[in-house]
Amino acid sequence: MPGITVEVARRSIYDHIEHDLGITIAMSKRTITVERAAELDRELLDLGDIDYLAVVTSQTFDAQGLLIERTQSRHRPDHFCFRDTAVRHRV
Repeated sequence: MPGITVEVARRSIYDHIEHDLGITIAMSKRTITVERAAELDRELLDLGDIDYLAVVTSQTFDAQGLLIERTQSRHRPDHFCFRDTAVRHRV
């Protein structure tokens, strides 16, 4: 993404994308899975005898459908909570 500086990152990368670059952020998709912990997970997350993690993968797209961000976070099950709110808009 052009123009990302430390100051932009401190302020808001999404604000930079939308206001400075004129890109419309249209939607994101999130997938939550449960995966066996890898060796690196064990090192970084102090898992003890925990064998599985909740893995959240997010993809964010612009108005043309182009992927502009992909993230993955890995969570211990004893520290993970999933909440969802669905609002139905009638046309």
